[in-house]
Amino acid sequence: MTKYSSDMYDLCNGIAKARDLETTLDVLVKSITGIMGVKGSSVRLLDQRDRTLRIAAAYGLSKAYTEKGPLVLTENSVEKEILGGKVVSTKDVTREPDVLYREEAAREGIKSILNMPLMAGDRAIGIIRVYTSEPHEFTPEEIERLRALSSFGGIIVDRAKLWDEMRALICIAQSISSTLSLDGVLQTIVENAVRALRMKASSLRMLDREGHRLEVKAAYGLSAAYLAHGPVELDKDPLDKECMEGKCPVVRDMSTDARVRRREAMAQEGISAMLAAPLRVKGRAIGVLRVYAALPYEFSAPEMEFLTALASYGAIAIENARLYEHVKKEYEELTQDVWKWYDWGSRFPNI
Repeated sequence: MTKYSSDMYDLCNGIAKARDLETTLDVLVKSITGIMGVKGSSVRLLDQRDRTLRIAAAYGLSKAYTEKGPLVLTENSVEKEILGGKVVSTKDVTREPDVLYREEAAREGIKSILNMPLMAGDRAIGIIRVYTSEPHEFTPEEIERLRALSSFGGIIVDRAKLWDEMRALICIAQSISSTLSLDGVLQTIVENAVRALRMKASSLRMLDREGHRLEVKAAYGLSAAYLAHGPVELDKDPLDKECMEGKCPVVRDMSTDARVRRREAMAQEGISAMLAAPLRVKGRAIGVLRVYAALPYEFSAPEMEFLTALASYGAIAIENARLYEHVKKEYEELTQDVWKWYDWGSRFPNI
């Protein structure tokens, strides 16, 4: 067995045993380092909450080097170009004045870097980097090898995310079964939506008694100033109206979608994309669950399915709370009737 075959075997075997994102990425970077024959490698994942790329795993690099902090995406940043599909290589970081952390790289013994977008289908979800200890001109064959590993990495990251989503659904199911506190369950739903999907924020709004407005009942990751805009008039918001009709509207880019209202408020909040799912009880929509991304984003089918499942849990929680309130009210009314039946409440009945 060749070293390449052995490294690929170790990668597939390690991935098969992994059950969470952290372990999956640790296996991935270790295998990439061996397969590419380089000093080390790292994976940075896109964080939609604050438009940054954060180190999620690294191999062959010191803790001091990997803890430099997140990379903030700007309009003209190289990282944004990489996320757009561009492959960027640097032959000698010591001779490139525009390279970030050039002094730290020199102390780490890094000379060359190859940057590749980490792809999940047609979506860039992060960046894979490989590092060499000598100046190196990456060949087309090496670039294609890392591209293949990146595509494989995107697939396994998506699989690991499914495990995280499943755990989130289990957590919410346990919350629903263990408490009748509607506010608590709804807050759990929006928090898990953000964490599992790695989005910027989430909100859950319910239809008012008159059926004309959607009022926020739970939110996570949104500022008080944004929430202070108040309820949404259903007839004036095409996206919410579409959602209440049973669809799952997607906005890939808030700045170009004609259906978006409150565009200026969205921009000030740092919201660039959105996915929504209806909360349905007995076939009738009673609210809307939304997640927001900080960058233009192509939501995947599994992400849509996960949000739909969360919305279903929200509807169940609401229905349970309403049934509980109904039973509680009937019990109180029955107690009052019995109380009045015995001497009109002058003494407690002997039962």
